[in-house]
Amino acid sequence: MKIMVIGAFGRVGQKVVRLAQTQGMQVTAVSHHDHPEVDLGQATVLIKDVEELTQKEITGYDAILDATAGWDEASAANIYLGLWHLAQLLSGFKNQTRLLKVGGTNTLYINPAHTQTLQSLSSYYPAKYKFMCDAHQKALDILRRYSNLLWTYVTPAYNFDSQGPATYAYHVEGEDFTPNLTGDDGKDDYISYADYAYGIVDLLANHRFIRQRITLVHGDKPGQ
Repeated sequence: MKIMVIGAFGRVGQKVVRLAQTQGMQVTAVSHHDHPEVDLGQATVLIKDVEELTQKEITGYDAILDATAGWDEASAANIYLGLWHLAQLLSGFKNQTRLLKVGGTNTLYINPAHTQTLQSLSSYYPAKYKFMCDAHQKALDILRRYSNLLWTYVTPAYNFDSQGPATYAYHVEGEDFTPNLTGDDGKDDYISYADYAYGIVDLLANHRFIRQRITLVHGDKPGQ
C-alpha cells in the first residue's frame, strides 16, 4: 500500500509515518520544512508546500493523510487551505485516492438537531481558541462539499494527550458529543497521540467510513 502523509514532521504525522512503515506501507512524507534531526525511517521525504503539490505528484497513492496543523493565528489557515488544494486535485481523478484529514474536536455536535458544536461552549473552548476552531470547521465544511471524493474527517477525543502511552486500543464514535456543561469531566473523551496514530493507520488500510466524520476514542481520561 502506498500512502502520503502531509505534515509528516508534526507530532501526529511522525507517529503515523513510523507506524505505517511497520505495517508494510510505502510512505511519502511531505513537509514545507525539512527536519533532518527527525528519523522517519525509510520514508521518502518531499519538502514542498502542500498548496504547491501537483496532480502528478499525488498520483498513484492509495491514500493521503493531511495532518497539517496551525497553532497560532498566522498559521491556522494552513489547516484548510492545503486541504482545499488537495480536494481540488483529487476530484479530477477517475480512480480516486482516499483522503483522510486530522480534524478538530471542536466541530463535534452537542445537540440532536446538529445546530450547535462543542466550540460554542466556552468551558471547553475559550475565545482565545476561536481562530483554530474556525479553521477546523472550514476544513470539515470543505470536505462535505465533495460527493465524489473518498474522504474521512478523523476527530480525536477531546482530551488529546501528546505524552500518553501507546496501548493500541481505541474505538470509533460518530460526530455527536454529550458534554458536561460546567466543564470537561474526562468521561470517554481521552486518547493519546500514539493510539490516535494507530487508529489512523487502521483507517488508511481499510476502506471504511467514506464521506464521514468520525471520532477516535480510547476511553476515560486517566485519573478520572
